[in-house]
Amino acid sequence: MCPRVAPPPSRAAERLKEYLDIFDLADAQRGRTLRYDIYRRAGNQWQTDRMIGYLEENGLIEGSKEEGYRKTEKGEMWHDILKRHSDLVGVLTRELSGDRRKRL
Repeated sequence: MCPRVAPPPSRAAERLKEYLDIFDLADAQRGRTLRYDIYRRAGNQWQTDRMIGYLEENGLIEGSKEEGYRKTEKGEMWHDILKRHSDLVGVLTRELSGDRRKRL
């Protein structure tokens, strides 16, 4: 019998880490993250709104369009986990994703 090969890590974990990195860089520069900082990574307004909405709904960031955004304590914790173990989180998100579960 063939040993089971682990799937490659999911890009979702890497993408989330990239967005949380933006908050660290912007915070070091000006003390807050502007919507435009996220827009530069997202590429368009729809993706920007979607990502900000996702991060706010999950309690990873707080703030407003006018005042800027900051990471919450939960956001800091997730960012730390992703920095240290993004490969493991990527594998978990790949294993638990809807597409993978449908094929099983």
